[in-house]
Amino acid sequence: MPDSLLIVEVTESGPCERTINVTVQPEAVKSEREKVITEIRKEAKVKGFRPGKAPRNLIEKTYAGSIREELLQKVVSKNFQKALEQEKIAPLNQPQVEKIDLDDDYKLSFQARFEVSPEIKLGRYKKFKIEKKVHKVSDEDVDSTIENLREQYANFIPKDGAADKGNYLLLDFSVLDEEGNTSPEGRRTNQLVMVGHEDPHALFSHALVGKSQGENQKIEIDFPEDYPDESLKGQKVNYMVDIKGVRQKSLPEVDDHFAKQVSQAEDSAALRSMIRENLAREINQRADRQVEEDLFRQIIEANPFDIPSSLVEATIQRQIENIKSQGRAVDKNQMAELIRPSAEFAVKREYVMGEIARREEISVTDQDIKDRIEEFATQLDKTAAEVRKDFRSREAMNHLRSMISVEKVVRFLLENNDIKQVEE
Repeated sequence: MPDSLLIVEVTESGPCERTINVTVQPEAVKSEREKVITEIRKEAKVKGFRPGKAPRNLIEKTYAGSIREELLQKVVSKNFQKALEQEKIAPLNQPQVEKIDLDDDYKLSFQARFEVSPEIKLGRYKKFKIEKKVHKVSDEDVDSTIENLREQYANFIPKDGAADKGNYLLLDFSVLDEEGNTSPEGRRTNQLVMVGHEDPHALFSHALVGKSQGENQKIEIDFPEDYPDESLKGQKVNYMVDIKGVRQKSLPEVDDHFAKQVSQAEDSAALRSMIRENLAREINQRADRQVEEDLFRQIIEANPFDIPSSLVEATIQRQIENIKSQGRAVDKNQMAELIRPSAEFAVKREYVMGEIARREEISVTDQDIKDRIEEFATQLDKTAAEVRKDFRSREAMNHLRSMISVEKVVRFLLENNDIKQVEE
């Protein structure tokens, strides 16, 4: 029921943005003011009076600024929530409160702007045609995987003399400042560095060609103006290198011993068979993920809608923080623009998921939760009770429910759209 002491007007001020104008009648403001004065009076320290005993008019005069500030904060906060409840609006972000005005008669008005979820009208989300593109695992694919395994299990054998291209150096190095000094932050130890790397930008690697074991070898590198690393463009950098040894890489033979070393296969033939099966499974999983993405893109293109910019920005920031947590240096502005299209797609996809779940009455039951916990228990070789402990928090349980809901929606879409497998 609308509050008779509250006048609310809501306008659409932009895509997914609302502006709410609220007017609070004097009776409500005066009532709140009395409460504020009473609270301040209890604690007020006025010379010549014990706390709570100072005359009201003296309190109003002495604490006029505090009374007004506290009054505005309380009235705006309380009545903003009342206005939202009255209009059945749920802001997505922190509202921007502005134009607060308290007149002499104690009528208060203010304005607030905030974002809301879009109204989504899905005209079509069934009967799209999607190609699932897969390719048959070739002998070359298996050979390539085996070569990667050989690289991972390579041995580095000591070598006398100077390092040739393709050799490796075990070394420590430091970056020298303009005075020729080093710092702990610029020092790396026990690095195994390839000599003469095929990447033309690996200038440090190229400078090591012909080097041999020995301490305090100075290397000077002029990085060109078009060097890909912004921090090194046009810079002249001096390194002090202590080479501990030259190494020659030796790849293991692909035999039965190698098969047992790198897998649970009994021999090299079984290893090839295992690799072929794993590659086929990975190809199929990648194709499934691509089908899912292509399907959502078609649905989104067929049903355009605006999305809140605050959710996009939050998604971008999470991805940037994830990149930074991996120790990678990033230009935030540049990275944000690179990430933006995928962030917008992610937000739209989530809204589409939710709307389809609502329209098709797709929900997560207690039995779904129980089945999934038992599935995890089997995979982890634990009891269901042990696994259930990991989902005691509301956040963990909500995450599990969300994951199951997404799987159900995706399954529904795959069943209600035309997915045709084609071989690339």
